[in-house]
Amino acid sequence: MSDVLVRFCEPHDITATLALERACAGAPQWGEAFWRGGFSGDVALRAVFVAEADEQVCGYSVASYAADIAELESVAVSETARRSGLGRALCERVMQWARERGAKSMQLEVRESNAAALSLYRRLGFVEQGKRPKYYKEPIEAAVLMAAKL
Repeated sequence: MSDVLVRFCEPHDITATLALERACAGAPQWGEAFWRGGFSGDVALRAVFVAEADEQVCGYSVASYAADIAELESVAVSETARRSGLGRALCERVMQWARERGAKSMQLEVRESNAAALSLYRRLGFVEQGKRPKYYKEPIEAAVLMAAKL
């Protein structure tokens, strides 16, 4: 993969991020209203980043922040860009954004069967905090709750 730029998502990226969301079965299917809403209100409390290679959006990450805790809400990478370090770059950028706002920790939840994501999060310093049984649908599956100090 050529040089990748991780940057804030802009309104002109909505079509590409929405298509990527739809193509990634494991990603939350928030839909167009969510993506359009990401650019209104208090943007200091939520950040959406995209990864761009060859002028194409090939990944995104979304995080929110309240008090001194941030939440990694979603990370998605196109199938052709997986295993390239892109997911890690998106997570690191979100973590940097949260630290800049004063967050002391970041939390997330992930399907217990998502071995690749669990491995990535552990390498980034996330530690399992517990599970939420039957949290995900299709298939029904537990969410692993993780947190990292920032």
